Amino acid sequence: MAGISLNGAYNHFIQDYVSKDVTQADAHRKDELRDVYKSIARLNKKSPLYLLTDDDKSRNEAIDIKERARQLQGSIIGLNNQTGKSSLNHSSAYTSDEDKVLASYIGKTPEEDVGNIGFDINVTQLATPQTNTGRYLPKDSTGLPAGNYAFDVRIGQQDFEFQFSIYNGDRNIDIQDKLEKLINKAGIGLSANIIEEGGRSALQISSTKTGLRSGETSQFEIFENNPDLQKGAVSYLGLDQVSAPATNAHFSLNGEEKISISNKFTVGGKFELQLKDTTEFGSTIHVGVQNDNEALKKHIHSLVDNYNDFVKEASGAHVEKFKSDKLKSDTVGLAIQHMSGIEDIGIKLESDGTLSIDDELLSQAISGPGSKEALAPINNFSDALIEKTKEISIDPMKYVDRPVVNYRNPDSRDTSSPYITSEYSGMMFNNYC
Repeated sequence: MAGISLNGAYNHFIQDYVSKDVTQADAHRKDELRDVYKSIARLNKKSPLYLLTDDDKSRNEAIDIKERARQLQGSIIGLNNQTGKSSLNHSSAYTSDEDKVLASYIGKTPEEDVGNIGFDINVTQLATPQTNTGRYLPKDSTGLPAGNYAFDVRIGQQDFEFQFSIYNGDRNIDIQDKLEKLINKAGIGLSANIIEEGGRSALQISSTKTGLRSGETSQFEIFENNPDLQKGAVSYLGLDQVSAPATNAHFSLNGEEKISISNKFTVGGKFELQLKDTTEFGSTIHVGVQNDNEALKKHIHSLVDNYNDFVKEASGAHVEKFKSDKLKSDTVGLAIQHMSGIEDIGIKLESDGTLSIDDELLSQAISGPGSKEALAPINNFSDALIEKTKEISIDPMKYVDRPVVNYRNPDSRDTSSPYITSEYSGMMFNNYC
């Protein structure tokens, strides 16, 4: 009977209290967990002894607030793609001709790189794969006798053997179709397809990789080697006929000649380039870093939406002994502290404590020459929200009406109480840690 009761309590806890959403804020490192523990212990050293009434509604509301704060923290950190600090540095690479060269920014110092780094590129040759085009044969004719055949494919230092059978009545197109499926299914870095011309067809085989490394002469070779099986299929089908050898990409960066085995490569740890076409003789394409204004606007809108949702949820709590007004005033107070700066970029505090955005003013602030300085207040507001959510998560019970039984003796040595930690501050923190 006791086991049944325990299972019921456990299932109730799982369904009602355990977080349904795990966010980046929950992916704690060891040092972050240590900081959480230290924060709880530090809080309890100064905390008086409170009397908690047996009020399930208040406790449940405190748990819900803890969850909302944790989710708000996770949302902000997820937007910032950081581990606890906000960042409005949305940067992207650009090229002067994206039809020929695409660029992505992969650097780690966007504030330093925007407008300060870049280069000119000229593309004279793209990297290409090796292609073997077989003989064009009458599709409905037969040419190979029935029997068991095999051929080998050498890619780098590895050999792969393909065995297949030809039956009486198999036409050329049947054999080509069989080998097309066999090669594509193998997954060894080759792709095959049948090409047709009038009433004739050929099997075309290409490497999935491009270019040749130093010392290589081909991406792959096809030959017959098995003495126990019939031969002649490679020469009959023309599988070993190289119609287009693999080539490397040739380009210049600021006039310096470069070679790459792939059309996709990185430059200086700052850019990832994708070559799509050659450039005209004597012309160059410029590559640089710029602020991604659209991504930045989306970031700020998401930040404001997350803040507004939290304020509305705090306003909706109407449990008698739960201090929802204090929770709302603490959160709105953060916005008020930062209003002098964020109003200038179009963010306005409404009468209900929520924020609204003037998109025209925000766009002007983002695209203006002093955008970095103009956006600093919203960056600070984001940091303040993260710190506030951490504070609420550690001690949500401060928003519950709890009479003080005994204050700490100011003259005594501060010591932490594990019972207070587990009962108040660390409420269900083991779910995330």
